[in-house]
Amino acid sequence: MAIDLVTIDEAREHLRLDYDESGGPDDGWLSIFIPAISEAVSLWVKVEARLYNPELDSAGNPILDSGGDPVPAEPLVARPVVKAAVLLELGNVYRYREGEGVDNVVPDAAGWGYVLNKTSTALLAGLRKPTVS
Repeated sequence: MAIDLVTIDEAREHLRLDYDESGGPDDGWLSIFIPAISEAVSLWVKVEARLYNPELDSAGNPILDSGGDPVPAEPLVARPVVKAAVLLELGNVYRYREGEGVDNVVPDAAGWGYVLNKTSTALLAGLRKPTVS
């Protein structure tokens, strides 16, 4: 099960939300959408271990498991590119809460398989496990 890939403070800062030591008016929304978007990103990448900074060997190379995927370092820390994608998704969903907006329009020729916006997809493409060889 994926952990939240960004903190509520990172989300507040990215969205430029008002808050104080007791929280902010959008905290309820964030408590739903941070985990939801973290899960959507995890599902899109397909291998949860690829979301986190990898454990490195003594030469600085990622340690791989038997399937060729990186072993996440402990404690789990989301890669910067993953955090960026989650924050961009949060921004898009926050701005277009009802699903409107240019990034949410999928052209007929593109099919129906979009889960993330184009910018997030571009950031995460290098981490996604291919399904067809």
